[in-house]
Amino acid sequence: MTSKIKTYNSVDFRKAYFNESPELDKLFKKSMEDFFCLKNEDLIKKVLKPIQPSKEESHTIIFVTEGSYKTKIGFKSYTIIPNTIVVLQAGAVFSTEQISKDLKGFTCHFHPDILIGKFGNRLLTSDFEFLNTGNHPVIQVTNLFSKKSILNLLERLTSEFKSDGTPNPDIIHSYLYTLLTELKIVFGGRQIVSQKASYQITSEFRLWVHKKVKENLKVTDFAKLMNISPNHLNKSVKTITSKSASEVINEAKLIEIKYLLYQSNLSISEISYEMGYLDTSYFTRFFKKNENISPTEFRKMIEKS
Repeated sequence: MTSKIKTYNSVDFRKAYFNESPELDKLFKKSMEDFFCLKNEDLIKKVLKPIQPSKEESHTIIFVTEGSYKTKIGFKSYTIIPNTIVVLQAGAVFSTEQISKDLKGFTCHFHPDILIGKFGNRLLTSDFEFLNTGNHPVIQVTNLFSKKSILNLLERLTSEFKSDGTPNPDIIHSYLYTLLTELKIVFGGRQIVSQKASYQITSEFRLWVHKKVKENLKVTDFAKLMNISPNHLNKSVKTITSKSASEVINEAKLIEIKYLLYQSNLSISEISYEMGYLDTSYFTRFFKKNENISPTEFRKMIEKS
C-alpha cells in the first residue's frame, strides 16, 4: 500500500490538474523546464479540478490582487485576499480549498535549481528564508512601492514566458532573482551580519530535514551530512528559529506522520516502517509524547470529524 499524497514534477502536475489543449501544450513546450509565470485570471481557466493534498518539486508564488484564494499548507488553512502573497514551497503538502471566479494577480512557478545554472551556487536559493519548507509565509503587501515593483517583475516574467519565441533564460534568471530579492525585503528576511552564517546553516539543515524526513535521522546524522559538529548545528538553528535542531526534526516528522494517517490507508505499523521506525511501539510512543494522543486515536478522531 502507498500514501495517497503524491509528489509531482511540473509536467505530471499539469497533466493531473490542467485542462489539456493545443494552446497549453504550445505554451509549455517552448518554455524553460520547470518554470512558468501567468496571470491568475488566465491560469484558473486552465485548471481542471481542485488540487488534492499533494507535494510539488517546485516552488509556487501566488500574488492575489483581486478576488480570493483559499489553500491549505500542512494542516493550516489560509485565505489569500487582495494584495497578499502566499508561497507554496517545494516539498510542502498543500491543497486547494476554494478559488473565487474573480481571482486576479499572478502565479510564478519554478524549480529550486533554476537559478543554479546562471549563478552556479546551490546555496543561493537557501538565502531566501520564505522558500524553506516548514515556513508557510503569507504576507499582505502594504507598501505601495513594493507592490508596484513586485507586479512589474511578475508582468515581465509573464511577458517573457508567453513570448512568441523561446523565453530567454538570462531574462528569466535575472528577473526571477530580482523578484525573490524584493520578496525577501517584504518578508523581512534581511539578516544581520552576525547571523548570516547561522542563517545559511539553518537553511541547509531544513532542506536536509525535508529530504530525509522518512529516514528517522538524529541531529548527529544531519551534522555529519553537513560536515559540522552537532553543537554548532544546534547553536545555529537555535539562533535563527529559537528551537533546537531536534525540535525542528520532530516537527517535520509529525507533519508527515499526520498526513499519512489522514490521507493514506496504510496501517500504523506500515506508517511506522515508512517513517524509518522498525519498532512500532517506539513509533507510537514518539507520536503520543508529542501529540498527547496515539496514532490510532488520532486516526479515529479524523474519521469522526
